[in-house]
Amino acid sequence: MHDPITLPDPFETATLAFGALLDACGPGRHHLTCSATTAPGSYASASVTVECAPDGESVENADYEGWLMFCHLLAQTSIAFRHGTIFVRSDTTDSASVVRGWSITDGWPQPMASADVFAAYCSDLASGDPIPPQPGTAYQAGTLLPTASRNSGQ
Repeated sequence: MHDPITLPDPFETATLAFGALLDACGPGRHHLTCSATTAPGSYASASVTVECAPDGESVENADYEGWLMFCHLLAQTSIAFRHGTIFVRSDTTDSASVVRGWSITDGWPQPMASADVFAAYCSDLASGDPIPPQPGTAYQAGTLLPTASRNSGQ
């Protein structure tokens, strides 16, 4: 088990990861979903929809409660959950969107390959059976997110 004194605060790390995800997504409307499972098979999910302004510096119409639940679950992935993923659906036009994905390792999102995003997003969660892709949706790899230590130059 990790020594909690030497680890960064999980919620602080989660909020930094959330900001890095929004930076990677850029301006526009984004629906973020964090899902996690425990070793015994319990499942949790939290989502939030955010609109990022074209200036890239501000967030409009953020759902505070959704953000709080999303970051709380992301923080818990480094403590109590075995496996976690994040998917972001970004609206590109009225009828098209892009889905990107990240797996969570030690509380930080790591990019998934586009084939893995497609396979995960187009599978029935309960049965594992394939489901058809959604029309007008492109499935893309997640991007590498800078960690807090990369941002500070450490």
